Amino acid sequence: MICGSAALVAAVDFGAALGGSATAENNEDVSIKATLAPWLSLPMNNADFFVSLGATANYKEEIQYVPELFRLEFEWRPAASFAVRAGRIPWLDTTHFTAKGNFDGADILYDFGSWRLGAAALYTGFLFKETAEINASPTDPIDYYVKLDYADFAGTYFAPRRVIAALYGEFPSLVLERGDLYAGVLAQFDLSDAEEAFHTQYLLLRYTHVYKRFDVTAAAALELENTEAGGFKAGYAFALEGGWHAQVPFFIKDRLSLGVRYASGEDPSTAAFYPVVREAQGIALKPVFSGIMVLRANYEARILPSLSAELGVRYFIRTDSISYIPDDITDDSYLIGAEIDTSILWVPFSDLSFSLSGGIFLPQTGEAFRSGAPVVWSLSIGAIFSF
Repeated sequence: MICGSAALVAAVDFGAALGGSATAENNEDVSIKATLAPWLSLPMNNADFFVSLGATANYKEEIQYVPELFRLEFEWRPAASFAVRAGRIPWLDTTHFTAKGNFDGADILYDFGSWRLGAAALYTGFLFKETAEINASPTDPIDYYVKLDYADFAGTYFAPRRVIAALYGEFPSLVLERGDLYAGVLAQFDLSDAEEAFHTQYLLLRYTHVYKRFDVTAAAALELENTEAGGFKAGYAFALEGGWHAQVPFFIKDRLSLGVRYASGEDPSTAAFYPVVREAQGIALKPVFSGIMVLRANYEARILPSLSAELGVRYFIRTDSISYIPDDITDDSYLIGAEIDTSILWVPFSDLSFSLSGGIFLPQTGEAFRSGAPVVWSLSIGAIFSF
């Protein structure tokens, strides 16, 4: 018994990550963030346990401290072909653009050898809303947009309440020898106090193929949106993504990528695509993936083993006139304009990294913004130290 306990203690691993960043955008005040996240890992015979929690100090006009459970994951592998994860776990949907991030719940995966099947049941209502970025429906309570207030912690801390149920499959070497198909269905149930609940269901597909120095990806989501107040109403929406990535034959390790994303907008035949998680599609200009199309070219280079850099160009196009309406935009054109972004990552040691990223949006490269609209820019620096 004593020997078993000693072996268990020896297997425990623990540490902490300290991260900080400073971001400036146009004429806004600089925002500063610092996060301390202690963690503990406990491997067992056929299971693993990991927990990380801590607090973030945010400064923008004033300092605010936010406690958060970042991850609490128990993984059990009763057989080589079967695994269960439960707790606060990272999860990614089949398309990679509908639901992604940390969720509370469970995920089950069974490996049949030539293909795999999985199921997940997830909940969002205990997550911190600013980290989770759960998409607020038009009928969500207005206090979702209110800053955290400790006098009303329950009303201002938590993300919108959603239950997510998903079934998915992975089918390697389907159609082509090095082509993989990922298919799934996902349902999102709105448990908010809104008078009109907003539920969504998705059919999700993704296909990847690798050939020599390049790989291609295609993904699609078909969505049904429905409400129940005042009678059943339904809307149909969709989103598409395509990407091409190639290793460039150069004297350094580098990679060239081209891609396109398209999310349907409001028109007589479709609704605006509504992902579960709000994900900004740019660095300086930050439209979410709804009623918008994004064309992208990207170049990444590993200059040194510890130093990498990235340069990208995006072009934004609206697919309707109501989903994305920032200041200074007009209704005359759907051509929003181009953004140039760059990032640098330096990892001098395995437990220390520094990053610099930024973007600049040029409204005059499109036609949707009024003449004389100002350039939009964002610059961020960060560091992470693990110990």
